[in-house]
Amino acid sequence: MSKNQKISIRSVLVFALFLALTVSCVDRLDFLGETKEGQLVIYGLFTDVDERQVVNVSRTALSGLAPRGVPNAKVSVLSASGKRFPYSSLRNGEYELVGSRALKGESYALEVVLDGKVYLSKYEKVPELDANDKLNFTFDNELFRTDKPEYVFKVFSETTLPDTRDPIYLRWTIEETYLWPLAWLRGTGIPPPQPPPCFISDVIEPNRINLFDGSGTSTRNSTLLLGRRSVDNSFQYPFFVTVKQLSINREAYEYWERIKIVISNQGSLFDIPPAPVSGNIFNANDSGETVLGYFEVAKTKTTRIYTTNADVPFYLLDPCQFLPSTPDDSYPAECRSCAARAQGRSWTIKAPVWWKYD
Repeated sequence: MSKNQKISIRSVLVFALFLALTVSCVDRLDFLGETKEGQLVIYGLFTDVDERQVVNVSRTALSGLAPRGVPNAKVSVLSASGKRFPYSSLRNGEYELVGSRALKGESYALEVVLDGKVYLSKYEKVPELDANDKLNFTFDNELFRTDKPEYVFKVFSETTLPDTRDPIYLRWTIEETYLWPLAWLRGTGIPPPQPPPCFISDVIEPNRINLFDGSGTSTRNSTLLLGRRSVDNSFQYPFFVTVKQLSINREAYEYWERIKIVISNQGSLFDIPPAPVSGNIFNANDSGETVLGYFEVAKTKTTRIYTTNADVPFYLLDPCQFLPSTPDDSYPAECRSCAARAQGRSWTIKAPVWWKYD
């Protein structure tokens, strides 16, 4: 397999991880050959909490490029009891459903109608079990992204499983949100009001897949490293970490386990060649068409923790601190614009409803 083919396949899988914001033995890897341009990729997550439910529909692009969004599909979630919940297209390949959530004891499947073809997922039942997460963090000086030690922020979970013999499969996603005040540029004449601060969000270690299989263990307590990131001036002000625990079905767990193997494949002589991973979505009229992606149904629990400047073990320089002697146009762009600071990350000037700290 060529280097470009490996890069293309990893691009598809990493893209799926971004869309998703999952220790059992996998008997075999259901790889279906090499990724080709134009293959359909569908990923969706349907949870039991009142949040925006999202499905992404795209097609694979040329080698090394992220899949292209497909805006003209008709997307619906189907319940085993006969209900249909249609999604709205955001015209970029993303489809959203607001005001609906998965109900305890119900099973759901995804339907995507595109170009006269019907694509379906297998029905998945909402899991009944979840675990308790107690979060903590450390600031360590160690190797991370370079060959020299650097300060690294690490988030851990002390996870306690329910006292039951029933199987439980868990996946975690982890996101950061930090406050970034803009410089109060006085200008000349009557000074303008101080600009509202930015709230900037991003996924921590998007290539990392956090999974746990509680079906084959007798221990009820585990300490898990969920994510790491370099320490920079983002920690100058309150810095929140949001951990979403997804209790998923065994099939979804095994899908993410296969994805994890492919993502971590570095191409050594003895590696399994990277390849598309089969999910639970299929063409209802053509079993020969390969469809990539997965539709998972999850019971969800959200936990948060935050840091302040006082937690950081070294001094952080604030580039936006107002200095009377500094001309307005001398401040960096990140001090004058939320978009410039975010650099493509999600941002808003409205504080999240949970933004509370001592």
